[in-house]
Amino acid sequence: MIITFMPSNKKQIANEGDNLLKTAQKANILIDGTCAGKGRCGKCKVRVTSGKISEPNDIEKTLLKGAEIGKGYRLACCVFIEDDMTVVLPEFNSSSSRKKKLTYLPKHFVPNGNIKKYFIEIESASLENQKNDVKRIIEALPDNGYRMGSSLIPKIHDLLKNNSKMTVTTNGRHIIALEKGDTTNSCYGIAFDIGTTTVVSMLWDLNEGKLIDIVAKTNPQNVFGADVISRILYSTESPQNLSMLKMKIRDCFNDTIDTFKKNHGIDENHIYDATVVGNTTMSHLFLGVSPENLARSPFTPVFCDPIDMTAKELALKMNPAANVHLLSNIAGHVGSDIVGVLLATEMTQLKGLNLVIDVGTNGEILLSQDGRIITCSTAAGPAFEGAEIFQGMRASRGAIERVKIEDGEVNIEVIEDEAPIGICGSGLIDALAQMLDTGILDYTGKLDTQEAAKEKGLADSLVSRLRKGKNGNEFVLAWGKTGDDVVITQKDIREVQLAKGAIYAGIKLMLNHIGAKAEDLQRIILAGAFGNYIKTESALKIGLFPNMKKDKVISVGNAAGAGACMALLSKDERKKAYAESQQVEHLELSTHPDFQTEYMNAMYFPE
Repeated sequence: MIITFMPSNKKQIANEGDNLLKTAQKANILIDGTCAGKGRCGKCKVRVTSGKISEPNDIEKTLLKGAEIGKGYRLACCVFIEDDMTVVLPEFNSSSSRKKKLTYLPKHFVPNGNIKKYFIEIESASLENQKNDVKRIIEALPDNGYRMGSSLIPKIHDLLKNNSKMTVTTNGRHIIALEKGDTTNSCYGIAFDIGTTTVVSMLWDLNEGKLIDIVAKTNPQNVFGADVISRILYSTESPQNLSMLKMKIRDCFNDTIDTFKKNHGIDENHIYDATVVGNTTMSHLFLGVSPENLARSPFTPVFCDPIDMTAKELALKMNPAANVHLLSNIAGHVGSDIVGVLLATEMTQLKGLNLVIDVGTNGEILLSQDGRIITCSTAAGPAFEGAEIFQGMRASRGAIERVKIEDGEVNIEVIEDEAPIGICGSGLIDALAQMLDTGILDYTGKLDTQEAAKEKGLADSLVSRLRKGKNGNEFVLAWGKTGDDVVITQKDIREVQLAKGAIYAGIKLMLNHIGAKAEDLQRIILAGAFGNYIKTESALKIGLFPNMKKDKVISVGNAAGAGACMALLSKDERKKAYAESQQVEHLELSTHPDFQTEYMNAMYFPE
């Protein structure tokens, strides 16, 4: 049986009874698999346009609207193949495009990289000069002390035959490439940021220290679950699963390199250096190292120190001798991405008390006090990126990203001005803040019924938006066609409370750990795409982080990616990254005696 996935027109052979989601995985087709195919999240929505298909099961009837089912929408995890099928996939990578504009390097940063290219003329051999070819190449370089890679030696004879000129590429004191002609103007490196949800790749001209392009793609491991625990559990089921997760991320890197080659006409053999950051689980999966211990106490990683491997060892489409540097991790759930954030925010140089929050699929926090750095990781979960939210989605076309309730009317802004089909993290934070302001929602997180709202004297236009849905009480944000309204449910509110409670509790315990108070904070720095797009007033209103003047809350974009770029462009920053990671104190929240108390208190909204 042949399954055709549109709009790519990619085909995959399947057997009768095969699961559609797993068939898509085999074909490297990206379908959102937030709950790893367990039928809980409703995110693996596709539209079947041809082929025999069974009737929707009870899970689909609960998670899909009647109007959607009528149009052929199904959950891929619930569909089993009975015939040739054509499946139309939702737009999936567009959410990643917003992250392309969020990489900023410190203004005073000065590149000081390892990669150099030299166009040299080699002295000819003679009876008077019988030095071997390798020695004559080394002596033609500007200074001495270079070592030739053994894999290059077989190429030397042909390169020097009838030719005395060549380009030599060095990494530090190692000669890593030899080429005919002058290719000194073609010298590239890539910084990779492996997010649990999004992989961002940044192509740099190493000669000029100039950013050429950024490509952001949805992490293809997403089909095995939205959070790191789901992926860890999947990886432990079999060696094949671990290998699959490793290859998914490496294939993603290679797809990105193909995009760079196509868009800029570069030769992959002229990519000589790369850096990689990611949380500790992503770092392990990238290398094919089992992350099993990270899912259970004491959450001990297999490695934390930086790792250097060649592109050939990693099967990456770069110069085979290119060095790939994975920055150091700090702890089981505080990875090299936070080391990147450390570099980019220059926290060790900041005076006073400063807080950095990187809110993504995981919530990582850094607290500095005159150079002393404390860190922790909070199990915030992926709610802020749309997972576990009834109509949650990533920040892509059709997502509600801004909400304002004024004079009894709900005003929304939708990405790309499309008809709303769901809500992303920034819209969710806005909506809850506005609902708190109007009294539709109380500080405990309880959503009003119509009767309660009427007793409060709320406008009829708002009262009419409160109703009982199939998933409990809900508030309509946007009216749609029959069955196509966009709503926030009581369960959605609870998911946000769980996420924001974990983050705030982590902050509180870190402050307690160093004997400081929230009012002592001089600034809060928000890292990551979510931190860049949320409205500060809304985040303060729901108590996502300590209350302070909004002009003291600063967004710095993709600081993890910026740190990866700094380590790519500067050997000094690469050394600094490791040194600073060794100085950071890690606070383990899961075993902290006060965590549960602080967590429960932090789940309430500020009164």
